[in-house]
Amino acid sequence: MAAEKKRKDYDIAFKGLKDGEHLFEFKLGNTFFELFEQPQVETGDLLATVKLIKSSRMMEFQFQIEGEVGTTCDRCLSNVDVPIDYEGTIYVNFGDEYDEPTEEIVVLPHEAHTFNVAEFMYEFIVVSVPIRHVHPDNEDGTPGCDPEMLEKLNEYMVDEDSFPDSEEETEDEPIDPRWDELKKLINKNNK
Repeated sequence: MAAEKKRKDYDIAFKGLKDGEHLFEFKLGNTFFELFEQPQVETGDLLATVKLIKSSRMMEFQFQIEGEVGTTCDRCLSNVDVPIDYEGTIYVNFGDEYDEPTEEIVVLPHEAHTFNVAEFMYEFIVVSVPIRHVHPDNEDGTPGCDPEMLEKLNEYMVDEDSFPDSEEETEDEPIDPRWDELKKLINKNNK
Protein backbone atom coordinates (compact mmCIF):
# COMPACT_ATOMS: atom_id res chain seq x y z
CA MET A 1 0.00 0.00 0.00
CA ALA A 2 2.84 2.40 0.83
CA ALA A 3 4.56 1.63 -2.47
CA GLU A 4 1.34 2.42 -4.34
CA LYS A 5 1.12 5.76 -2.53
CA LYS A 6 4.75 6.52 -3.44
CA ARG A 7 4.04 5.67 -7.09
CA LYS A 8 1.41 8.41 -7.10
CA ASP A 9 4.29 10.88 -6.65
CA TYR A 10 4.98 10.21 -10.33
CA ASP A 11 1.43 10.93 -11.55
CA ILE A 12 1.03 13.76 -14.02
CA ALA A 13 -2.46 15.27 -13.67
CA PHE A 14 -3.38 16.43 -17.16
CA LYS A 15 -7.12 17.12 -16.72
CA GLY A 16 -7.65 20.84 -16.42
CA LEU A 17 -4.32 21.72 -18.06
CA LYS A 18 -4.57 24.03 -21.05
CA ASP A 19 -3.41 22.85 -24.44
CA GLY A 20 0.28 23.53 -24.96
CA GLU A 21 3.54 22.67 -23.22
CA HIS A 22 3.90 21.84 -19.53
CA LEU A 23 7.15 20.90 -17.77
CA PHE A 24 7.57 18.44 -14.88
CA GLU A 25 10.75 17.43 -13.02
CA PHE A 26 11.36 14.35 -10.91
CA LYS A 27 14.40 13.60 -8.78
CA LEU A 28 15.01 9.86 -8.98
CA GLY A 29 17.01 8.38 -6.11
CA ASN A 30 17.17 5.13 -4.20
CA THR A 31 13.58 5.48 -2.92
CA PHE A 32 12.40 5.56 -6.55
CA PHE A 33 14.11 2.24 -7.33
CA GLU A 34 12.61 0.65 -4.18
CA LEU A 35 9.18 0.95 -5.83
CA PHE A 36 9.97 -1.91 -8.19
CA GLU A 37 10.02 -5.61 -7.31
CA GLN A 38 13.31 -7.34 -8.16
CA PRO A 39 14.87 -4.16 -9.55
CA GLN A 40 17.63 -4.45 -12.13
CA VAL A 41 18.85 -1.08 -10.91
CA GLU A 42 18.77 -0.44 -7.16
CA THR A 43 20.64 2.83 -6.64
CA GLY A 44 20.98 6.04 -8.55
CA ASP A 45 20.85 9.79 -8.63
CA LEU A 46 19.04 11.10 -11.69
CA LEU A 47 16.94 14.02 -12.84
CA ALA A 48 14.01 13.31 -15.14
CA THR A 49 12.47 16.17 -17.06
CA VAL A 50 9.12 15.42 -18.67
CA LYS A 51 7.64 17.83 -21.18
CA LEU A 52 3.92 17.33 -21.78
CA ILE A 53 2.63 18.68 -25.07
CA LYS A 54 -1.14 18.58 -24.73
CA SER A 55 -3.68 19.00 -27.50
CA SER A 56 -7.41 18.29 -27.67
CA ARG A 57 -6.88 14.91 -29.37
CA MET A 58 -3.68 13.51 -27.85
CA MET A 59 -0.74 14.10 -25.54
CA GLU A 60 2.98 13.77 -26.12
CA PHE A 61 5.32 13.12 -23.19
CA GLN A 62 8.97 13.89 -23.97
CA PHE A 63 11.39 12.37 -21.45
CA GLN A 64 14.95 13.45 -20.73
CA ILE A 65 16.72 11.51 -17.98
CA GLU A 66 20.29 12.27 -16.89
CA GLY A 67 22.42 11.13 -13.99
CA GLU A 68 24.14 8.02 -12.68
CA VAL A 69 23.07 4.60 -11.48
CA GLY A 70 25.00 2.21 -9.30
CA THR A 71 25.84 -1.24 -10.54
CA THR A 72 28.57 -3.86 -10.21
CA CYS A 73 31.81 -3.54 -12.15
CA ASP A 74 32.19 -6.39 -14.65
CA ARG A 75 35.95 -6.51 -14.05
CA CYS A 76 36.46 -6.23 -10.27
CA LEU A 77 32.92 -6.81 -8.92
CA SER A 78 32.95 -3.68 -6.75
CA ASN A 79 30.36 -0.89 -7.03
CA VAL A 80 30.63 1.52 -9.94
CA ASP A 81 28.47 4.45 -11.02
CA VAL A 82 27.62 4.52 -14.71
CA PRO A 83 26.24 7.57 -16.52
CA ILE A 84 22.69 7.57 -17.93
CA ASP A 85 21.52 9.92 -20.66
CA TYR A 86 18.15 9.09 -22.20
CA GLU A 87 15.72 10.94 -24.47
CA GLY A 88 12.45 9.46 -25.68
CA THR A 89 8.78 10.12 -26.31
CA ILE A 90 5.50 8.44 -25.35
CA TYR A 91 2.34 9.32 -27.28
CA VAL A 92 -0.95 9.07 -25.39
CA ASN A 93 -4.35 8.69 -27.03
CA PHE A 94 -7.73 8.00 -25.48
CA GLY A 95 -9.94 4.94 -25.93
CA ASP A 96 -12.31 2.61 -24.13
CA GLU A 97 -9.64 0.93 -21.97
CA TYR A 98 -5.94 1.06 -21.12
CA ASP A 99 -3.68 -0.40 -23.80
CA GLU A 100 -0.08 -0.23 -24.97
CA PRO A 101 -0.23 -1.19 -28.66
CA THR A 102 3.44 -0.28 -29.20
CA GLU A 103 6.41 0.77 -27.08
CA GLU A 104 5.76 4.44 -27.86
CA ILE A 105 1.95 4.55 -27.80
CA VAL A 106 -0.33 4.31 -24.77
CA VAL A 107 -4.12 4.39 -24.84
CA LEU A 108 -5.79 5.74 -21.69
CA PRO A 109 -9.49 5.36 -20.86
CA HIS A 110 -11.55 8.47 -21.61
CA GLU A 111 -12.26 8.99 -17.89
CA ALA A 112 -8.54 9.04 -16.92
CA HIS A 113 -7.25 12.27 -15.44
CA THR A 114 -3.65 11.32 -14.56
CA PHE A 115 -0.81 9.50 -16.28
CA ASN A 116 1.74 7.70 -14.09
CA VAL A 117 5.25 7.90 -15.58
CA ALA A 118 7.15 5.87 -12.94
CA GLU A 119 7.22 2.56 -14.84
CA PHE A 120 8.21 4.27 -18.09
CA MET A 121 11.06 6.19 -16.46
CA TYR A 122 12.32 3.01 -14.79
CA GLU A 123 12.28 1.09 -18.10
CA PHE A 124 14.06 3.96 -19.86
CA ILE A 125 16.79 3.92 -17.20
CA VAL A 126 17.24 0.14 -17.37
CA VAL A 127 17.63 0.10 -21.16
CA SER A 128 20.10 2.99 -20.93
CA VAL A 129 22.54 1.12 -18.67
CA PRO A 130 25.55 0.19 -20.81
CA ILE A 131 25.95 -3.53 -21.56
CA ARG A 132 29.47 -3.51 -20.14
CA HIS A 133 30.15 -1.46 -17.03
CA VAL A 134 33.68 -1.07 -15.69
CA HIS A 135 35.54 1.57 -13.75
CA PRO A 136 37.14 4.14 -16.04
CA ASP A 137 40.92 3.92 -16.39
CA ASN A 138 43.09 6.21 -14.27
CA GLU A 139 45.00 9.09 -15.85
CA ASP A 140 48.15 6.94 -16.08
CA GLY A 141 46.22 4.29 -18.09
CA THR A 142 45.95 1.74 -15.30
CA PRO A 143 42.51 0.24 -14.56
CA GLY A 144 40.45 2.22 -12.06
CA CYS A 145 39.21 -1.01 -10.47
CA ASP A 146 39.83 -2.27 -6.94
CA PRO A 147 43.59 -3.14 -6.97
CA GLU A 148 43.19 -5.95 -4.42
CA MET A 149 40.55 -7.64 -6.54
CA LEU A 150 42.61 -7.26 -9.72
CA GLU A 151 45.56 -8.88 -7.92
CA LYS A 152 43.35 -11.81 -6.86
CA LEU A 153 42.02 -12.20 -10.40
CA ASN A 154 45.56 -12.27 -11.79
CA GLU A 155 46.40 -15.12 -9.40
CA TYR A 156 43.67 -17.22 -10.97
CA MET A 157 44.26 -16.23 -14.59
CA VAL A 158 45.04 -19.15 -16.87
CA ASP A 159 48.29 -18.85 -18.78
CA GLU A 160 47.51 -19.69 -22.41
CA ASP A 161 51.13 -20.71 -23.04
CA SER A 162 50.68 -23.66 -20.67
CA PHE A 163 48.21 -25.31 -23.08
CA PRO A 164 49.57 -27.26 -26.07
CA ASP A 165 48.69 -25.83 -29.44
CA SER A 166 45.98 -27.93 -31.08
CA GLU A 167 47.73 -27.82 -34.49
CA GLU A 168 50.92 -29.27 -33.02
CA GLU A 169 48.97 -32.15 -31.49
CA THR A 170 47.23 -33.10 -34.73
CA GLU A 171 50.47 -33.32 -36.66
CA ASP A 172 51.69 -36.17 -34.44
CA GLU A 173 48.42 -38.09 -34.43
CA PRO A 174 47.38 -40.13 -37.48
CA ILE A 175 44.18 -38.99 -39.16
CA ASP A 176 41.43 -41.53 -39.62
CA PRO A 177 41.26 -42.20 -43.40
CA ARG A 178 37.44 -42.15 -43.29
CA TRP A 179 37.58 -38.36 -42.72
CA ASP A 180 39.46 -37.93 -46.01
CA GLU A 181 36.73 -39.85 -47.83
CA LEU A 182 34.02 -37.71 -46.22
CA LYS A 183 35.87 -34.52 -47.22
CA LYS A 184 35.97 -35.75 -50.84
CA LEU A 185 32.18 -36.26 -50.79
CA ILE A 186 31.58 -32.80 -49.36
CA ASN A 187 33.88 -31.18 -51.91
CA LYS A 188 32.23 -33.12 -54.75
CA ASN A 189 28.72 -31.94 -53.64
CA ASN A 190 29.85 -28.30 -53.38
CA LYS A 191 30.98 -28.16 -57.02
